[in-house]
Amino acid sequence: MARRRVRTWAAAVATGVLVVVVAAAASAAAVVVEEKLMVEMALVPGAASTGAVCLDRCPPAYHLHQGSGAGARGWLLQFEGGGWCNDARSCAGRARTSLGSSSLMNKLETFSGLLSNDPAMNPDFYNWNRVKMRYCDGGSFAGDSEFKNGSLVMYMRGQRIWDAIITDLFLKGLAKAEKVLLSGCSAGGLATFFHCDDFEKRLRGVATVKCMSDAGFFLDVDDISGHGTVRSFFNGVVDFQGFRRI
Repeated sequence: MARRRVRTWAAAVATGVLVVVVAAAASAAAVVVEEKLMVEMALVPGAASTGAVCLDRCPPAYHLHQGSGAGARGWLLQFEGGGWCNDARSCAGRARTSLGSSSLMNKLETFSGLLSNDPAMNPDFYNWNRVKMRYCDGGSFAGDSEFKNGSLVMYMRGQRIWDAIITDLFLKGLAKAEKVLLSGCSAGGLATFFHCDDFEKRLRGVATVKCMSDAGFFLDVDDISGHGTVRSFFNGVVDFQGFRRI
């Protein structure tokens, strides 16, 4: 009987631990649930007059959620990612998607992660001005070229799109920023590398600028079959998109 009582007690303890763990896990799950913040898209006014257009000649766009309180002069800008196009065929296909035309983009975008306004989820930036720059040029916001073939016309104007968005944001308070973080993931992370120095120069003497590239570094190495796939692909992007060579 004594042994049975010991086993019963052990089982009860184990069950109690399980209940505590499950309860703790349920509590933790409840903590991370956040209300979705949906932010409306804005087209960049006057962009077309400077040639800052998407692949299909639609105007570029971004989403802005205004900062408040102590974060009113903090700005977080995030490049949208989404791969690249490196020739007429791939860019023509892309122009018929939300990654090539603002007319096909969701007009409302969920702001989560670094863009969240929940202090529990995003304690460092929740009350900053937070911007998502939509991606519609296929060249990490860095190209400046045009392709024409009969009735097919495409505009690879990523550099102009970047300029137009920043110019518009300056009018909306970016020019008075004190702290700024430029970020992006994948193709957006590569755009962060491309534009970090330029962005810092635009705000020099006004704001402290930091840049964070998330998964935006692509190594120039052979693939597992021994071929230079990465170099060949990005050479196509640079040439077709009309990147400025340094």
